[in-house]
Amino acid sequence: MTLRLRARAAFIAATTLLAAGCSSGPGITTGSLFGGSSQAAAPVAAPDNNTPTGRALHVGTVAARASKCGYNFDAAALKSNYLAAEAAGGLAVADLTKVEQIYDTGYRGVMTAAASEPDYCNGKRTAAIKTDLTKVLAADFSPPPAPKAGSDGGMFGNLFDQDVVEDKGPQFGTGDWWDSQRDNRR
Repeated sequence: MTLRLRARAAFIAATTLLAAGCSSGPGITTGSLFGGSSQAAAPVAAPDNNTPTGRALHVGTVAARASKCGYNFDAAALKSNYLAAEAAGGLAVADLTKVEQIYDTGYRGVMTAAASEPDYCNGKRTAAIKTDLTKVLAADFSPPPAPKAGSDGGMFGNLFDQDVVEDKGPQFGTGDWWDSQRDNRR
């Protein structure tokens, strides 16, 4: 067998093993390749984010995002209402102080990160902010549910789920577009 045929056979074998290992069926697993158990691991449950810590971080970041994008609301009153709701829910005073620190950390973190992003308040993001702000102003401080384990579509599953930035140039195929293409070549 020539070197080229050996390389091709090795490539086909490796691709087959890789595809079988990545499939969702009961095919080849690393355990079956290396002598371990061939049983699939139990699915991991999504963590419950509706805890005082999760709520504090959620409400703090929503307030910061809404403040950054110019929504008209009283951020101090929102913070006060949130902390009062946690206290009414039976949270100890010592824990209430920690929750307030988490709220402040989330708020400052978002404000710092958003300051360096000039197009932070784009259309897609402001729609989500409005929904979240309406929810917390109605005293529903529960964060959105955590994504289900394995629902991210794999290693590159969320790669294209980024905010959409509107194209401000001429529409493809129009006379203006062709003029801009001609101007760019010069």
